[in-house]
Amino acid sequence: MTEANDLAIARKFLDFMVDYYAMMRRHLVDANEYRMHSHGFSTLYALRAYRNCPVTMTEFANEMGITKQQLTKLVNDLEEKQYVVRSHNKENRRKVYIEITDRGVQHLEKMLGEIVHEILSTLSGFSEEDKVKIAECSEIMSSLMRRDAENCLERGIAPKPVSTDGD
Repeated sequence: MTEANDLAIARKFLDFMVDYYAMMRRHLVDANEYRMHSHGFSTLYALRAYRNCPVTMTEFANEMGITKQQLTKLVNDLEEKQYVVRSHNKENRRKVYIEITDRGVQHLEKMLGEIVHEILSTLSGFSEEDKVKIAECSEIMSSLMRRDAENCLERGIAPKPVSTDGD
């Protein structure tokens, strides 16, 4: 591929992301306590992967692409609602682990159910042929995004911290 081809792909992908984001905002405005694009939702969703192996706050902040201070603020809110719990390493008390609770999993599943309901409503406006395309494209895109995340982890590339302002 040439640089011009890569640029064209990048622009098409950006168009897709903006269109997708706009669609999600139209259809999922206030479906949940935490908006789907919020760090609160992302935190609970990502912590689900660590259900049986707590992750340190530092590692998780790096994975989420936010500062430790931003994660602490999010965790305080989630912990107050009993969706997550913190624990200290017995040998090194400075190491703090975070883990989603059963209540957090139940809350996340409720939110996901509400989102799926909204997506089903959105899909009802598409033809069966378009639904098949959406399913195929979604599966392919998810696979590619997971592969990118794994490649970044292997190369030690952490996401750049982002602001949680307005979250």
